[in-house]
Amino acid sequence: MGSYANSLHVKTTDAERVAAGVTNLLTAVGWQPTHKTVDDRTAFASQDALRGVQISAPRDGWVSVLDTDPMAAHESVIGLAKELSTHAIFFFVDDSDSWSYLLADAKGHVSEFESDQAAGEDDDFDSSHFDDGDLVQATGAIAQLQALMRDGSVLQRFQEVQQQVLAAAPPEIRELEARLKRGQGTGADMQQYKAWALQGTPEHTAQSRSLLGDVLNVGRVGPSAKSKTKSKPKRTKAQRAASKQRIDALRPLLAPGITDKQVEDALDKRDVFAENVLAYFLPLLSISDFYANLSYRYLSGVKESELAAHNIRFVRHLAFETSRPTAHASM
Repeated sequence: MGSYANSLHVKTTDAERVAAGVTNLLTAVGWQPTHKTVDDRTAFASQDALRGVQISAPRDGWVSVLDTDPMAAHESVIGLAKELSTHAIFFFVDDSDSWSYLLADAKGHVSEFESDQAAGEDDDFDSSHFDDGDLVQATGAIAQLQALMRDGSVLQRFQEVQQQVLAAAPPEIRELEARLKRGQGTGADMQQYKAWALQGTPEHTAQSRSLLGDVLNVGRVGPSAKSKTKSKPKRTKAQRAASKQRIDALRPLLAPGITDKQVEDALDKRDVFAENVLAYFLPLLSISDFYANLSYRYLSGVKESELAAHNIRFVRHLAFETSRPTAHASM
């Protein structure tokens, strides 16, 4: 299960003004303030009749907003930017596979970015990075891998290694893994389990590599040591124009000393977990990298000390209710 971290950020130092702006936009579309208890459980159990909004204290020129309804928060970016006459930007991580943002300025002008679309425009892993011998070798390895997947005894050995890994895990990791399987894990749970799983243990890592190496000779698959990696293909005129437009829109928001090249490199960056790239990108705008793993729902699993370590403090918790049966009512 991947991450669905999401957050909205308003370029201002006035949290009360953001709270008033959110309230104005929500009441305009049928939401009413309520004294009912709203948290991640009641909001999701209410079938969208209840909605909660967490608003942070200002941090480095931004007030951050977490909403129980990420889709509606995304749709509200333009309205909130125009309402408060400033920039607003919404970030979203999609199952850890990709990340995106929607930026609007005070006039409602919009700029967007989606990492999966950018990857399609400029794929880092294409055949130009291999010579003919490498491609033949990789093709043979793929055929071996397909045979491996049909070999029940080898798959059983993989499963045994995985079971050994989990059995050797600390009790808290096993409990955490069980919560994630039940769909009850928080963002903090996910990050803790991910960190542990990636680290692994030397013994089990060696077993897994040996098991693969015996069948595939993995160490030899890929560009040969003596072949030179070719440079990436040049971008088209349209791609360069789109990149310039994105950077132009972001430039007024960049932290002091951040260059266009740093922004371009960050938007080109790839990782197994998209939230890691977002964590790299956020500080370029003076937004805490902790928001790459945060959402309204994930907030309940985060300790105050963790937030304080990143100078994050939520000062207003707004609660709203509606009788409208709409699935997503935006601000």
